[in-house]
Amino acid sequence: MENTHKTSRIAFSFHRGALDVDRMSPACWTFDEETGCAHAQLDARWERLLPALEKIGLMMACAPSGPVTTATAVGRLRFAAVPDSAEWVCLETGIELCPANLGGVLAAMEPVEGGRMTASLQFFDRSGEGCLKLMLTNHSDVVAFEDFTRRHAMPRHIAHFGPSGAAASLLLAGEPDAREVRSLWSGLRRTLPTSAFPGMEGVSRLRALAVAGPQHAWQVRESAVLPLVRAMTLADAPLGVGVRNEAVFLPVGLCPGNWADCCCGTTFFASAAQLTLRHELNACQCWVTRFELRGSEVLSLEIYDATGRFRAGLGLRNEAHPIQREQWNHWLREAAC
Repeated sequence: MENTHKTSRIAFSFHRGALDVDRMSPACWTFDEETGCAHAQLDARWERLLPALEKIGLMMACAPSGPVTTATAVGRLRFAAVPDSAEWVCLETGIELCPANLGGVLAAMEPVEGGRMTASLQFFDRSGEGCLKLMLTNHSDVVAFEDFTRRHAMPRHIAHFGPSGAAASLLLAGEPDAREVRSLWSGLRRTLPTSAFPGMEGVSRLRALAVAGPQHAWQVRESAVLPLVRAMTLADAPLGVGVRNEAVFLPVGLCPGNWADCCCGTTFFASAAQLTLRHELNACQCWVTRFELRGSEVLSLEIYDATGRFRAGLGLRNEAHPIQREQWNHWLREAAC
């Protein structure tokens, strides 16, 4: 493993043998000789497992959400249960988890080029889809990871995935009242977006945006999103991104310096974070929300999948320069459908 005292660079791969499998309940691991991958199912006792993540130290958190995937380096994850809620939150990072929607978690080791390997914790939702990946870095405490895995590893068994109660509650068929939506609009800025419109039971956020009126929200062409993020990358603009899937909300701040296209879409890279816009974006709906803050307008972009679920939000961070904000706002107005 790289010496963290000699470099601040974050790396995600290790020399083979950097982890001591004998310390991680080896009888619970499944090894694939053909691929070189190995994994162990963990016990999913969330009330014990989530607080124990703190000891592992800095990791790379990656969350997929339909057309958008984000990843960011996170320090010590101090998760705590939110009173009178099903959510757990890490106040330092803003990451939210809903254990009721988690179906399981694996510890995994996978080979990469150059005879090296990665190690991670991979969380799945109740349908078996990956919803969060925590990758070890050269700043992680490897011994703490080994202890964590040893304590929570369990004999392999087949997980019985199925729809969760929270997922079923997202069937939002109520028709929004335009006047009520507008009366609640100013408070919307202080809430984290979900698929539901806060303050109106059974109403989807997407439907509410559609009746809010052009002074509050408007739809933009989905084809304009990728060029917009490219333009803001060239402008060195600081972006704020938040993705939400069935069990996780992951906020990411980044100032991307370059991008690269691949078979799944386009990834924008910053020093300790990245944002991927996948080709599925072409089948999504994209909306702008407008708020007034201290005499200035704040425009944010929201992305919804084909079923109307909120997937991601993008905006400029507070430290953006006026010229960057002017460019962002102009683009979002020009892209209106």
